[in-house]
Amino acid sequence: MAERDLQVVGERTPEMAIGLFGPRTAVRAMMAAGKAMLARDPRRSVRFLPAAHDDVAEAADGYARLADRIDAAVFSGPWHYDLARESGYLSVPASYVRLSGAALYSTLLRGRINDQLDLTRISIDSLSRESVEEAYAEIEVDSSAVRCSPYTDPASALEFADFHRPLLESGTVTTALTTILGVEQQLRAEGFSAMRIRPTPATVREALETAVLLGYGTKLEGQQIAMLAVQVVTEGSLAGHTSYWQQEAVLGVHRMLLDEARAVGATVVRRSDGQFGITTTYDGLDALTSHLTHAPFVTAVKQQLGLPLAVGIGVGHTARDAEANAYAGLDSALERHGDVAVYLDGSDRQLVLSASAPREPAPAGEQSRAEQMLERIVAAHPDDLIVDVADVSAALEVTGRTGRRMLKQLVEAGLAWPLPAQPTPGGGRPRLRFRLLPTKISPESLSS
Repeated sequence: MAERDLQVVGERTPEMAIGLFGPRTAVRAMMAAGKAMLARDPRRSVRFLPAAHDDVAEAADGYARLADRIDAAVFSGPWHYDLARESGYLSVPASYVRLSGAALYSTLLRGRINDQLDLTRISIDSLSRESVEEAYAEIEVDSSAVRCSPYTDPASALEFADFHRPLLESGTVTTALTTILGVEQQLRAEGFSAMRIRPTPATVREALETAVLLGYGTKLEGQQIAMLAVQVVTEGSLAGHTSYWQQEAVLGVHRMLLDEARAVGATVVRRSDGQFGITTTYDGLDALTSHLTHAPFVTAVKQQLGLPLAVGIGVGHTARDAEANAYAGLDSALERHGDVAVYLDGSDRQLVLSASAPREPAPAGEQSRAEQMLERIVAAHPDDLIVDVADVSAALEVTGRTGRRMLKQLVEAGLAWPLPAQPTPGGGRPRLRFRLLPTKISPESLSS
């Protein structure tokens, strides 16, 4: 009877729950984007749980109320995300709504339409000088008089009001643009002109999609989020061509990435001309790279479009960690002039994946991949044919996740047999062991 009392009649337990954290206006925007996302795909069993606050001091309490009910979290921006992480109450994989040039474009447009904003006499916080100059160059407006104070850490956000105020008092700027609601309210209360930079709906949706992938990750065994940064190498490929041809070539790459990513449930976002960001799960990455054996997309794009790519692959427990690793890998791939992918997972290990050649049918008598793997494992454990994931990973010099997938391949090929789970002394997840079956290797393979 007690168990029946725990059930909620007429309500299906969601496959995952995503917590939305930030000021009320930001959380309302995230909720609206979440409802629209679920309306487009009703098959998703996802629930978005809001935890809005009026004062940043209330953020920790709001998180605590949902901490044991959510699989992933989305914060309204990097400031709230960093506060949660540095304060130590971030307990699930998390994403945040990115500060991007698109948000600045929409704010400048609103200012021109509603307030006749002087684009050349404004101060902007949170965004880097490079991002602002890039946005202004795109709309062909001089940015030399624009003042910037980029976000670097939570302490920097506390100084934004003091950054804007003297510029407004002196008349150096006429309007302050800020990403922090409290800064906008404070400056307006003091009689200054201020506008808030709001993320675009597309940017919010991207953060929610990332959180959904993170949520699926928490549902799967030790799953991590994976991000890929893809850059078309223009040196020697697009150089010298017309602008129209270059745009057509980049659009061709975009279409191919969408086709490839769709097969593994990944999302593709165009970051800039020739650069794309791809978010997927580790399972998706495993499929795209054939168990981290070759660089994704490089061969297909080179064959069909004749363009070289550089790819960075990053894995991490949070979106920020995965993205940082991906772009560090991209820098390393660009130093090698492309046609490779560089994988980073936050450790000291750097894995360089080269482009794969089109695979030819294996000639008669050639060992299968599973048989080759089995021989390497047996050679590393000649006296013990019972192994676990750690043994296989060490023998094949791969990550634990890849070792687990390779063991699955051996079982499917009839070259290994799963044994009953062995309980661990201190409790927790049982240890999985497998018996290797080297006698199942075909005589033809042995003779070759």
